[in-house]
Amino acid sequence: MNAFKHVFAVVPDCHTESGYYRMLWRRHIYDGIRPLVNHLVTPEGLDFSWARKGHDTPLNLMSAERIQTSEKLLDGIKAAHAERGLDAVISYCYSHDLQAEVIQETVRMGVPWINFYCDSTHMFEKVEELARLVSLNWFPEMAAVSKYRALGVPYLCEPFAMNPECLPDLTCQSIRHPVAFIGLPTSNRITLLGCLKLYGCRTVIRGNGWLGEGVDPFYNRVPRSRRFLKALFQPNLGEKILRRALWPSVRRMAEGPLSDQEFEGFVRSSLVLLGLNQGKDAHGHFASYLKFRDVEFPGYGCCYLTEHNPDVERVFEIGKEVLTYRGMKEAAAQVKRMEKEPETARGIGQAARKRVLSEHTWAKRLQGLAARL
Repeated sequence: MNAFKHVFAVVPDCHTESGYYRMLWRRHIYDGIRPLVNHLVTPEGLDFSWARKGHDTPLNLMSAERIQTSEKLLDGIKAAHAERGLDAVISYCYSHDLQAEVIQETVRMGVPWINFYCDSTHMFEKVEELARLVSLNWFPEMAAVSKYRALGVPYLCEPFAMNPECLPDLTCQSIRHPVAFIGLPTSNRITLLGCLKLYGCRTVIRGNGWLGEGVDPFYNRVPRSRRFLKALFQPNLGEKILRRALWPSVRRMAEGPLSDQEFEGFVRSSLVLLGLNQGKDAHGHFASYLKFRDVEFPGYGCCYLTEHNPDVERVFEIGKEVLTYRGMKEAAAQVKRMEKEPETARGIGQAARKRVLSEHTWAKRLQGLAARL
């Protein structure tokens, strides 16, 4: 029995001119929900590019773009509710994406609003205002529970929901790369990959920004003269210096962006897929928490190796469904062990895929969301 029959879904990242998450969320959120409901409505004619100019870009909350987008979105929700009677609005929004009145008016119509957000541990301020308004807050990080409890708002702490149609079996068949990483050169990934190499594991890196295209890992809009004195008193100064020192070595391991056409073949030829799941908060502190890739790559049947944290431990059986590390020395040891035991690596990947397809799909998550409401 369907938990919801008529749903309105809004994911601003899907309504931008460009961006990595544009197609990812369309595939795993919009296309993941659509087969499970009688009718899914998504926004038409909206462009949220103004809201996706980077986390460090200040936005005018009274801008004409924000006001007009909010009005159009509310009109779309009202029209869908009048036509079919909506059971819920499901969103993945930041507070700055829309005006409060959109949520308030929707809830007054008797339509519950569920908002998903996956960066509560280090960017909670970007969703706090919205979290006070919605009917249910859904997030994957256990460390964020206290933040929502402090607001006194309803919440559900559960992992990402995956679209099984976007998870082909990519279990490694022919080993070309003992360990690979796919992603951007953000956070402290350069440092970690450099240290892994020092411990004897050369990682094949694919993604934008490593070879000078797309993302500059050292870009900072603040002039160097103003940053110098401030940097001397930052707690992560040592990591910044190490990152610069390791960059030339790490860059030599990079092979450039990975196209959709190359993706499946590259993953199938990689024995271990590495996860670097730390994020940096406003104070410059790094924290490990559950990322989308921590569910996505196990769902492909990969032997996935990621940093240990309570979220990963709750979602998977460590050692049997995924591998974890508490430092790069341990990560290197895990990779070397899998090189000697490739069948063990394949078994881990298959066990993880079975877990994802049984417990972390939209079919399962919609039931949990409806029950929590």
